[in-house]
Amino acid sequence: MGKNADFRNIKQNYHMSAVIMLIALIFCSMSVYASETEKQGAIIRLDDDGYLYYMDYEKDYYGREVMDAMRKIGYIDPGCSVFFTHNTEGEPITCRNYDYPHRVSREDKTLTGLNIILHCKPEGKYESIAVADAVWCDEYNPLLQRGGPDQEGFDPDTLDILPYECMDGINEKGLYVSIQRVDIKEGDQPSRFPAGASMLLRYMLDDCANVDEAVRKTETGILLPEDWQDCHFMVSDASGRSVVIESRNSLVQTIPSDICTNFYLGSDDMEDYYRNGTIREEAVKMTDENMTTNYNYGYGHGYHRFVTILGQLERYRDTSKEEYYTMMPESTALVILQSVVQNPYTNASGISMTQYSAIYNNEKKTVEVWSFQDYSKSFVYDVTGKQISAD
Repeated sequence: MGKNADFRNIKQNYHMSAVIMLIALIFCSMSVYASETEKQGAIIRLDDDGYLYYMDYEKDYYGREVMDAMRKIGYIDPGCSVFFTHNTEGEPITCRNYDYPHRVSREDKTLTGLNIILHCKPEGKYESIAVADAVWCDEYNPLLQRGGPDQEGFDPDTLDILPYECMDGINEKGLYVSIQRVDIKEGDQPSRFPAGASMLLRYMLDDCANVDEAVRKTETGILLPEDWQDCHFMVSDASGRSVVIESRNSLVQTIPSDICTNFYLGSDDMEDYYRNGTIREEAVKMTDENMTTNYNYGYGHGYHRFVTILGQLERYRDTSKEEYYTMMPESTALVILQSVVQNPYTNASGISMTQYSAIYNNEKKTVEVWSFQDYSKSFVYDVTGKQISAD
């Protein structure tokens, strides 16, 4: 009888231990799952239509896994217009349209898009807030298009390379960087690495405090000039400096400028020709060799947007200052952005699509975003990832 009781006690203790171990394993699994979920970062929908989201990215995007995925998948092709000015408080602001006509598929030409306001705080580097084009993570993936993150089966791991798909951003020091495409001319060297420019943008945001440091970053050897020369960068900082950094045929140039679109600023692409023994430059080419109407401005892609912005900036020039200095209400800066919005319906604006407009405040380190040409509502975030109300 005593032996049976002992056996029952042993058996009960065994079952109890097994239950405890099972519960421990469940909690351990839940803990690991929760940890992984935290690493992914929650993705939060912002707009009504599913074009704009927010994400706090917490993975190590300098790790080998993400870097290998970036080199395999990464690609960008941004159009875009950007200009630098000051608001009425004298704070430097950088204003940007991001243009690209993403389509649902090669067969379905319906416009789509998925942009994510991305907060990053990598260890030992600068904190930043940026806007990423998530479609470039996998161009025709239906879960990386309009409303995709709200659909069943969406996997946040699909966004692992998102820090390298940022089209513009600002860091805690007030350094702003954005990418604009330039067309490779006949005879020019093409880019060796399709996503080289977006990687260099990330390195600038993470490591550079001002324009000078951003310029020096192009000389570090992490990415060679020929890796990213199908794009150039608009760079501005909290001190009020703005420059364009571009690489052409492996030569890097830094051009002081408060406007950037999609043609080289450090090179003259206007066509030279002789008339009556005098060399001339053709600034605007109205027809091609077959006399077909062709609105190709001599400077190249985006020239009409460049001069549209330039003409309006001149109206807000502060002539009391010796250096060129413009100042305007931020509502006026938004109107200028709207004046160069692109859509797929007119050749005059370029067959493209403005995915979002954004105004970055270099002093306050904030970004305000208007999604998919809906200018009735905006979303404002500071560099820590905190959402703040729009004025």
